[in-house]
Amino acid sequence: MLETLLKGKEVTAILLYQFQANMKNLNPFYVVPGNTFFYWGFTIPKNHNADFIDFFNFKDGSLTQEILIKINNKNYPAKIGRSHINNQGTGKGRSDIIYPERYLIRIMYKHSQETLKALRKLFIYSYATTLEKNSKPKLKETLEFIHVKDNQFRIKPISRQESDFDQMLRFMEDKNLFAFWKQEKTEKNKEKIFLDFSKKWISVDKAKDYALRNNCIYLLYDSTKKEIYVGKANEFGKRVKKGQGRIGLSKDWDKFMYFELNPTYQVLLEQMETFSMRLIASILENNFNIKELKDDKIKLVNLQLKNNK
Repeated sequence: MLETLLKGKEVTAILLYQFQANMKNLNPFYVVPGNTFFYWGFTIPKNHNADFIDFFNFKDGSLTQEILIKINNKNYPAKIGRSHINNQGTGKGRSDIIYPERYLIRIMYKHSQETLKALRKLFIYSYATTLEKNSKPKLKETLEFIHVKDNQFRIKPISRQESDFDQMLRFMEDKNLFAFWKQEKTEKNKEKIFLDFSKKWISVDKAKDYALRNNCIYLLYDSTKKEIYVGKANEFGKRVKKGQGRIGLSKDWDKFMYFELNPTYQVLLEQMETFSMRLIASILENNFNIKELKDDKIKLVNLQLKNNK
């Protein structure tokens, strides 16, 4: 009985030690924001790998976790994950250089437009230099990535390059003008009406992930009442929020789609909203006295749909 009790205390002590060890803050490190930093994330220095793996308990089947990054006193979503890099193989186009098999710890936020915009605006000089292919700026900005507690981190700018044009550049990023300019350079003679759009209905729970989209035509759908609302938004997040209805649509809508207009065609936003309403009203029951097609078995029979137009 006594032996069992002592063993139990030993196990408890070991678990308590491991818990306390994991509660310690991870050491900070420095990052020089470059191209990948502003589009998907960054890799932590390899000398920190072991501490991060132990703290987040990365193992097969559990290689990614949600984290928060504080930027200018506001928390933004991101992920941290362990990647296994194995250079073995003879696939076509592979380099002949043999790199050791290794693990990388990555901070990732490519699917959070809100996080991307916050980082781009914080280090607007470095971001602007990435827009020109093969650009190698002489001046570098630096940040410190600091562990606060648990899954929370913060970014502390160490060195930043300031100019008289920073406010204008941040405004351009807010309005997605950089994305538009970059697209114009890479896709000549293929000007697009829409910069981006959803290809499927999105849950209302993810509406905040698209808050910074600009010049949008949007559809809201209440799957219980079978009602659709068509609207426009200069800034998506100010018009479309979970639990907020619109005139004619209750606050219980649960799905949405968006179509983000190219800034060149911003003046057409209201006309496109009206066109969308008339188009949908010609098919569905509506409040416009537009005669709809009263047939619940209608099917769209086009065989081709051109994307990104």
